[in-house]
Amino acid sequence: MQNSDPLQDLDVEDDDATASFEALPPDASDRKIENFFERGRLRVVQDRNDFFLPHVLDFIEGRSWGNLHPEYQRRLRWDNKKKSKLIESFIMNVPVPPVFLYEKQVGRFEVMDGQQRLNTVVDFLNNRFSLSGLQSWPSLNGRRFSDLPPRMRRGLERAKISAITLMSDSGDGEYNSVELRAQVFERLNTGGERLNPQELRNSLYAGPFNDLLIELSQEPMFTRAWEIPDHKDNTLSDGTPTDSLKNDRYFKRMTDVEIVLRFFAFKDIESISGSVRSMLDNAMIRHRSAGKDDVQRLRAEFTDALDLCVTIFGNEAFRIPLHGNQSRKRQLSRPFFDAQMVVMHQFSDRRDALVRSARAIKQSVRRLAMPECESYELMVGRANTAVAVKGRIVAVNHAVSDGQLHLCPA
Repeated sequence: MQNSDPLQDLDVEDDDATASFEALPPDASDRKIENFFERGRLRVVQDRNDFFLPHVLDFIEGRSWGNLHPEYQRRLRWDNKKKSKLIESFIMNVPVPPVFLYEKQVGRFEVMDGQQRLNTVVDFLNNRFSLSGLQSWPSLNGRRFSDLPPRMRRGLERAKISAITLMSDSGDGEYNSVELRAQVFERLNTGGERLNPQELRNSLYAGPFNDLLIELSQEPMFTRAWEIPDHKDNTLSDGTPTDSLKNDRYFKRMTDVEIVLRFFAFKDIESISGSVRSMLDNAMIRHRSAGKDDVQRLRAEFTDALDLCVTIFGNEAFRIPLHGNQSRKRQLSRPFFDAQMVVMHQFSDRRDALVRSARAIKQSVRRLAMPECESYELMVGRANTAVAVKGRIVAVNHAVSDGQLHLCPA
């Protein structure tokens, strides 16, 4: 089990995502309230349909509702007991909450809410798990779909789930689409679990750049640095993660993907402005239309910077010693990752010279994060501002450039 890291969450976003669109001022007059009501409501077309469970399987496997097993809003968290509870609800004819779809184009839908329920239906009908933990129907525990009595199988095949389809009734195009989905995501709290900011981005900005972030988060060099279980060794034949990967602190809520995104958000100094959350959001927006050549360039920028970090800093890459306890293993730090990665990207054209000076650079940068150094507070990310992000990058840049640092005695 990994040790708790007191520095780990100093420069991170709030856990729950909130759509950041125009809000009504608290002191608004009745007239302003009415005007806001007229222009502030989302223009949405809604359509509700009921589907037999086998039809859900057809839609998912035919990709009309998207593929459930790759990345989506949140990574799979339901255990067999919770999945079994849903199947038991269908068996007992207990109403199940509807799923929400967004019609991206005619006949092509994005699952906005209900991924876990749909995934459970697909997996059970495909005999991918056995029922467990059932209390009302304990005699069914241990059985897969094919093991159920014939009449019960037919009953499940006649069970239905409702789907509410939304589409924007507006000419505002892509912005209105993103606004609609963000507002809906914020308010749909199935199972009491709200999407965190990165899960929300993953839903709103699906596309080549988002796919690249996920791909890079699975790079062995990245997962080794962040002590994340290797994806190749921890992905089952059906594409689902093993328990070891699924329960990893970085993987399970897409923190690994967000860490990768931080590099692209901060690598261009002119883009460092506003809150950390807004900078990460803006990076998704800037690159959401990235073409094939753009993706290749961005991939190379990240992997080159990562390789240089690992080559120079070795097993100390992105790590800061704990205050007052330098004998323990240095702890991973997202703010330190930001600065090291961006600076290695800035010096990427001087790779050979950097590698030759690796020892001096490593010592110089290490001093920045020593608890007795006046730059320590800056480097560990206690200040969660654009100024602090820039300050860390500048400090590491100077340390790399000079091979020594005068902020702290050697």
